[in-house]
Amino acid sequence: MPTAAVDLFLASSAMLLIILGAIYGVNTVVKPHLEEVHIPLDRYHPIGKYMLLSRGEPEGWGAGGDPTVLGFASDGGAYELDIDKVTRLNPSNAHAVNYSRLWQAQGIDDVSFRIRVEPLFNVTLSPVSSQSQGDETAYTFSASTTRRGYPLPASLRYYVAVRDHTASGMGSTGADGTGAVEFTLPNSLNGTALLVVLARVEQSVTSYGVLRFSHSSGPVDQDGTFATLSPHNYTLDVNVSGGASALNAAVFSYGYVFNLTTGAGGSYTVPRLLDASPMVLVVTGLNGSSYWAEWTAYPQVPLVVGADMSDSHAISDVASISYVVKVKGALYSFEVRFRSPAEDD
Repeated sequence: MPTAAVDLFLASSAMLLIILGAIYGVNTVVKPHLEEVHIPLDRYHPIGKYMLLSRGEPEGWGAGGDPTVLGFASDGGAYELDIDKVTRLNPSNAHAVNYSRLWQAQGIDDVSFRIRVEPLFNVTLSPVSSQSQGDETAYTFSASTTRRGYPLPASLRYYVAVRDHTASGMGSTGADGTGAVEFTLPNSLNGTALLVVLARVEQSVTSYGVLRFSHSSGPVDQDGTFATLSPHNYTLDVNVSGGASALNAAVFSYGYVFNLTTGAGGSYTVPRLLDASPMVLVVTGLNGSSYWAEWTAYPQVPLVVGADMSDSHAISDVASISYVVKVKGALYSFEVRFRSPAEDD
């Protein structure tokens, strides 16, 4: 089979994995290390379904407070989850609900669990070249879109945020899952910049990637150096460090880009975009003479929360059940790992 045909076949196969094995689907993986271990899937699967099909109690706990009964559903259809209930699972969010309270709300004393939520496919960005052209710099980055190692062709919308400036463009990745992102920036806009790429395979199958880079300035700062961002209830809370100050905030999705308006206490109001896409929220600011940039996603995924199941003894009787769920029109992978410690007694 010619190389081009092989590439197309792999891309088509990966897409089928997403559509046929993912649309509100369930995949169960059990990893027993001991033959005599019995994994009670008939018990775990209903627990997972209840989490995803129930709104929990109180039904609006995503907006605030702790759940007394654990459920992540919104008021939409089956397997449609509330954006804030999912976001509050992220331990880095200032409004997160810790695992102890989640476990209590789940209400089954002898079952521990661990939740992982992530986009259906990966978007990886890496620098290729930068070239000074008078008072501008031309950049080329590579974009890769893959699903479990298989390449996926996707349409790209990309944005560059530096200080109060935003640039945008369109592109794609081919049958091999790779493509180029090219843009120029004025050298006068020195500081840390963010490249934000939204990639779409199908209407609801959209993912994102973000890469920070230095534009006409010093070394790139690590994430969270100058501010931490916590989206919640369509508000972005910004906790600024030291003498840093925020200058501008924006939201990026596959189809839209808007500057955010300021709210009470230095927070920003996030618009309710009608777009089946993750939202990437960016805040830029100043610290002394250095311009910084920080970002987060809304819903705030990928995330992992729950009991530690990594040790060799625990993994012997862990059941992993994977679902595909919808949050504000976009599809995500929702994996729950279950274990009953009482089985070891």
